[in-house]
This record gives sequence, structure tokens and C-alpha cells, in this order.
Amino acid sequence: MTAPLVRILLVWAAISEQGDVIQLTKPEDIRQASIVDQAIVALSDKVMECVHRKLAAASECSCFYPQELSRVRSAYERTIRQHPGWKNKVVSYTLEGRTYAVSLDGVNRQLQRKCPHGDLPQEPA
Repeated sequence: MTAPLVRILLVWAAISEQGDVIQLTKPEDIRQASIVDQAIVALSDKVMECVHRKLAAASECSCFYPQELSRVRSAYERTIRQHPGWKNKVVSYTLEGRTYAVSLDGVNRQLQRKCPHGDLPQEPA
């Protein structure tokens, strides 16, 4: 239950920091933002597990999951290619009665971080 709360707080922090929120209403735009969000959630779940198991420092945990990190990168790059105006923005949308927000600036900043031990180490055993 903590992981979703952490994600919510991080998104709201990014929104208040940036102030630029694009409200999505077109189904195709919502689908594209949802793909990015789903990739982030998959990586975030792995990172939270890594942190809880104390396998590495929190800042290094994403490096242990190259497939999930690659999915986030691909989804982000595809989204920015299709919607260059979304770069450095937060996009918000409602899907099935729930509201979501994705900080594309935050995703970009995270993707720019280098793994401390080379490119991408393998997941710890």
C-alpha cells in the first residue's frame, strides 16, 4: 500500500513544482500516457521491492531492472516523439473513474541518471 502513496506524493510534488498540467481527453492521448504510466508502475514496484529487501541503495535499485527501465525509456521516447508539447509537462487523465498524472519531466530526469556500476547491472539473485 505504501508504493502507490509514494507515487502519488511524487506526482503531486512534481505538479506543484512545475505548474504546467495538460489535461488529456482524447482516447489516443490517454492510451499513450497510460502506457508510460504502466511502465513506470512496473519499474516502481520492482524498485520498491529492491529497497524493502535492502539489495541496494534506493538511487541504484532501478539499475537492477534493465528490462523495466528500457520499457519506461521506450514508452517515454515514443510519447515525446508523438507529442513534443508534452515534454517537461505533467499530463493528467481520467480512466475508468480514476485520475492519473504522469510527470514527463520527472521521467526524463530519472532516465538521465547514470547507473553507478556501469550501464545496467543484472537483477540481484
